[in-house]
Amino acid sequence: MTTEEHKRLADIVKETHALLRAEYHQYGAEMAWKRHLARNDVLQKYAISMHKLATKCWVDSNSDLRNGTFCRIEWIKTQCKEYFYNGGREKYDKKEQEINAKMTFFSAKSYDESATCEKDPSHIKNGLQNFVDERKISLLDVGSCYNPISIDNAFDVTAIDLIPTVGVYRCDFLNIVIGKEKILSRDMQEIYQLPTNFFDSVIFSLLLEYLPCPKQRYICCRNAYDVLKSGGILIIVSPDSKHVGSNARLMKSWRYTLSKIGFMRIKYEKLRHIHCLVFRKCLYKDVAIRWSKLRFFETDKKYLSETKIFIPQDFQTIRFKEEREKLNKYEETDIASAFSELPFNNEALIIE
Repeated sequence: MTTEEHKRLADIVKETHALLRAEYHQYGAEMAWKRHLARNDVLQKYAISMHKLATKCWVDSNSDLRNGTFCRIEWIKTQCKEYFYNGGREKYDKKEQEINAKMTFFSAKSYDESATCEKDPSHIKNGLQNFVDERKISLLDVGSCYNPISIDNAFDVTAIDLIPTVGVYRCDFLNIVIGKEKILSRDMQEIYQLPTNFFDSVIFSLLLEYLPCPKQRYICCRNAYDVLKSGGILIIVSPDSKHVGSNARLMKSWRYTLSKIGFMRIKYEKLRHIHCLVFRKCLYKDVAIRWSKLRFFETDKKYLSETKIFIPQDFQTIRFKEEREKLNKYEETDIASAFSELPFNNEALIIE
C-alpha cells in the first residue's frame, strides 16, 4: 500500500519534472536547464525525495531475492560482472573482429583506421585480453543520488549528480568538459572535467527522462561515448509500465541513434516497469553504424534522428496546456523542475 509519505515524495518528483518540461516549452532547452540549476533549494529537495524513495519506499519490494527478483541496481551490477568477468567482453570483441573482417574484405577500399574509436591499433589486442586479474570495474554513475553501487567491492565508482552528497560529486554531465584528466574543485566536491576513454562502464539509471529535450539526451549519450574506453558499456534503465510492444518503436529509435554515435546494443530486456539496455562502445565505429544501414525504418521516421533521443512524453503535446498552468502556479511559490513519469507504486522497479 502506498503511504502518505510515499505519495508526498513521489509528488515532489513528478511536479518538479512537469515544471522542467513546461519551462523547456516556454524558454527553450538551454534556458530551462540554467533556471533549473539555479534553484539549489529545489535540487536539494528533489535529491532528498529520490533518496528516500529509493532506500525506504522501494526497498521492501526490491530486496526480496527469494523468488529471484532483483532491483534495478542488482541488474546493473550483474550485467557489468557478466560482461567484464565472465567472458562477455571477449565474446563481443571477437564478434566485432569477424564483422569488421567481412566488411573489409567486401569493401573496395582498404579499411580506414579513422573509423576505429582510437587511432592506435593496440586497443584491438588489448580488447581481446582478459580483464586483468579481475580488477575493479571503473564505473561512472550519472545521476547517482546516493551512490548505491559503491558498496560492492567489484566496482571503482565515480558517482555524480547535480547535488553533492557523501560519496557523490557535483557535476552537470550535460555540460561537462571532457579532456585528458579528471579535474576537481578545490574543495573536492565538484568535478569540472572528466577524462576521455577512461571508464569501463557508464550508468544512466532513470536519467534520460530527467532531461526535457531530445537533443539533451543525445548529448549525454555522446558524452558517455567519449568517456568510455573502447569496448566499454553504457547501461540505460528507463521507466515504462506499459507492455513490451507499446514503445517498441522508441526503443528501436534509441538503437538507431546510438549506433550512429558508435554504440552496438548487446542486451535488451523489457521488465515489469522498466526498459533495461546495454550498449557497447565498438572497437570499430563502422561496425556500429552498419546496423542502421541494414534496417528499414519507413514506418518509424518520426521517431528517428541522428541527434535526438525521444521518450513517450515528447509526443504527448496534449499536455502542454496543463504544464503551462502548472508552470504559472509553481512560479508564484518558487518551486521548480526535474524528473519523469516513474511507476511510483510499491511494486515499482521490480525485475522478474
